[in-house]
Amino acid sequence: MVRRWHPLARLAVFALLYPALVWIGRKLCFPSVHAAPVWFPSGLVLAALLVTRLRHWPVVALAAIALGTLSPHPNQPWWLTLLSSTCGALEGVLGAFLMRRFVGHRTDLHRVRDVIGLVTLAAGVSALLTSQLAVGLRSLAKPDAWEQYGRTWEVVWLSDAMGILVLTPLLLIWLQDCKDWPSRRRWELGALVLVLGLASDAIFSVKLSEQWTFHPLIYLAFPFILWAALRFEGHGTTAATLILSAVAIWHTDRDLGPFARPEPGVPPSVRASSSEDPENGTPSLFLLQSFLGAISISGMLLAAALGERRRAQLKVSALNQELRQSLDILAKTQSELVARERMAALGELAATMAHEVRNPLGAIANCVSTLRRLPSQRSSPPEQELLGIMSEEVQRLDALIHGLLDFARPAQPQPRPEPLQPLVEEALSAALRSQNTGVPITVRRQVAPGLPPALVDAQQLHMALSNLFTNALQAMPVGGDLQIRIEHEQGAGASRLRLSISDTGVGMTPETQQRIFEPFFTTRAQGTGLGLPIVRRIIESHSGDVAVESAPGLGTTFTVRLPCD
Repeated sequence: MVRRWHPLARLAVFALLYPALVWIGRKLCFPSVHAAPVWFPSGLVLAALLVTRLRHWPVVALAAIALGTLSPHPNQPWWLTLLSSTCGALEGVLGAFLMRRFVGHRTDLHRVRDVIGLVTLAAGVSALLTSQLAVGLRSLAKPDAWEQYGRTWEVVWLSDAMGILVLTPLLLIWLQDCKDWPSRRRWELGALVLVLGLASDAIFSVKLSEQWTFHPLIYLAFPFILWAALRFEGHGTTAATLILSAVAIWHTDRDLGPFARPEPGVPPSVRASSSEDPENGTPSLFLLQSFLGAISISGMLLAAALGERRRAQLKVSALNQELRQSLDILAKTQSELVARERMAALGELAATMAHEVRNPLGAIANCVSTLRRLPSQRSSPPEQELLGIMSEEVQRLDALIHGLLDFARPAQPQPRPEPLQPLVEEALSAALRSQNTGVPITVRRQVAPGLPPALVDAQQLHMALSNLFTNALQAMPVGGDLQIRIEHEQGAGASRLRLSISDTGVGMTPETQQRIFEPFFTTRAQGTGLGLPIVRRIIESHSGDVAVESAPGLGTTFTVRLPCD
């Protein structure tokens, strides 16, 4: 984005630069046509108008006319200087208007369309029309100049056009922020500028022999323009074009380089002072302007095309990233929908099982219990063993049905402030009673003092914690340490209690950790695979979360976070 300057600051900079550029242009003028190879004020006026709001254009135009008139030309009357300055301001206004009308309000010249608009509308149409008017007014003061009107108009037009092509892009593009350039890139640009300056000096300081009408040395400048466009786009191209133009004009004005066409035996000082010959120096000027125009247009078009390609690649990469994120979200949503459908089907199945299976199962359990209470003399030991197996299997099926019902048809929690430590102790006691295997279990507790009450449904939390403790005890078949840690967490505007349950059991592989909360996934032969999914559902229904950390042979830690009062 173009740096935002205060309008008065812009006007002050314009007032300082314009007279200096007028002075430089008149120093470079060829006396025969009163035109410089590059008329830089044209580029400055157009750049100033393009970065200025439309309502401020009259101020810029009047400033250009006033500053141009206050810099009188020694060989023409003041009124002609005023008219020439007016033509210059009109050229900038017309060029800026055409650019705004047909190209748009963008002034960064980052698009090929912008460069083509600058070349055709500003350097082409605007400079072409106003140069005809300026040369016509100049011919009024010197009637015999009408004989050379065509040649003079051509050179003046190219002079104004070159000022637009060389200086306007330089000002517009270098007003862009370059703060994100790394130091290595800045050093490379400095090396490019230095090498181009030395190479240009070597190319254009050659004293051309009379046998040459065109010297192939000029082609050596093109690789540097390509380097600038490929590596630095508009910034490098405009800087390289300015350096090449300055060196080429400097040496050509001294009858050196590929475009010099000196008269045999006439020194430069005599040629420069001879303004009566209209043909003097015009071929050199035209060739130089054509070369610089081709360099500038080619470089800017290449830089704009490369910039558009780079931005398109960045946009495609960003769109690909968004597409990948959308696909990930879609896959996650699809998985959630599938899971919900499965849960709905599971709920229907659980309801059916509750009605169709639990009643017959209850009858079987009652019959087995009655048979086991019969007098021992009526049943042999093998029969008693079979009855015991039947009773155990009935209990296992009943536990499975209970788990299905709890998981598929969860009750809505009714949270209220409850002290967490007593709930943990009750769940631990229940798990120890149910898993009374006789192996040594050492329970270690670390409870932070002054804990606030947790906002939980005591009955549901008891079920979740009992499952966690049961899993921890089952992971230590030969005994071990069970560590319980309760802490208070505060951060990001939320206050929560953190409960950690760690065992020294067999641990889990990473693959197992990724699946332990999936329904019906279990690593135990007698497990239902519903305990941990029920834990997760209960904890998340309390606006909490549960996480697991484990490694094979190093035990497992379940961490539960719950909201507190």
